[in-house]
Amino acid sequence: MSTILLAVTHLTCLLAFFVRFSWGLVALALAGYVVHMWVITAGYHRYFAHRAYRTSRVFQFVLACLGASAMQNGPIWWASIHRRHHKDTDGPGDPHSPLRGFWHAHMGWFLGGGGENPDLSNVADLTRYPELRLVERWSWVPILLHIALCYAIAGVPGIVWGFAISTCATMHATFLINSLAHVWGSRRYDTADDSRNNLLLAVLTFGEGWHNNHHRYESSARQGFRWWELDITYVTLRVLALAGVVRQLREPPLALVVAGSTGPRRVTVPF
Repeated sequence: MSTILLAVTHLTCLLAFFVRFSWGLVALALAGYVVHMWVITAGYHRYFAHRAYRTSRVFQFVLACLGASAMQNGPIWWASIHRRHHKDTDGPGDPHSPLRGFWHAHMGWFLGGGGENPDLSNVADLTRYPELRLVERWSWVPILLHIALCYAIAGVPGIVWGFAISTCATMHATFLINSLAHVWGSRRYDTADDSRNNLLLAVLTFGEGWHNNHHRYESSARQGFRWWELDITYVTLRVLALAGVVRQLREPPLALVVAGSTGPRRVTVPF
C-alpha cells in the first residue's frame, strides 16, 4: 500500500469541512462502506485467504476487482499476508500481532515496510489464475475507477465522502480486527493465540469480530457460530448460494459449535 496515497486519502477526509454537505453524500459514503466491507470479508478474507467456499472464475474476478478498489492492495498480496498471520498467530512470524503494540498491529506493520514483497509461495492456488495476477499488478486501476464514479455522481464532494471517508472507514474497521480482536473481547475456545470474540467489531465488520471462533476453525465461511452471533457476511453468502453464485460453503463441525472450548489448538485446512 502506498504510504503517500494513504496519507493523501486521509487528508482528503478533512475537506468534508469545506465542501457542501448533504445526506445524499452520507448515503454515498455508507454505500461505499457496505460494498467494500462486504467484499473484504466475503472476498479477500473468506474466499481468497481461506477458500471457505467456491465460485466461478467470473465472480472470483469481480471479487478481486471490487476488493482492489477498497485500497487494501490486491487479493494475492492480501491473502498471502493473512495466511502468514494464521500460520504463526501472535508469534514471531505474525506480520501484525498486537503483542508488539496497538499501532504496530493497526498500521505500523505495513507503514514500516513489513508488508512489502511477501513470499507468495503460500498462495500458489491464486497465482495460477492470470486474471488475478492482472488485478494484482494493476490494483490501482479499480481505485481510480472508484474515484471517477464518485466524481460522476457528486463531483468533488462525492470524492471526499464516497471515496476518501468511505475508504478510510473501511480500512480502519478492517485494521481493528488486527489491533483489537486479539486483546478485547471474550474467548470461547482456548486457541493457541489471543483471539477474542467481540460483538461491536462483528457489527462494524459484518461478522469478522467473532475472531476467536474464526481462529478455532479458520476455514469456515460462517464465523458467528451461535444463532445470536450476527454474521451478515455469512447470511449474504447463503443467499448467493441459493442463487447459484457461490457453492460448497464450509461450516464448522456441529460438535465443535456445541462443545465450546476443547483445549488449545489451531485448525488449518490445506488450500
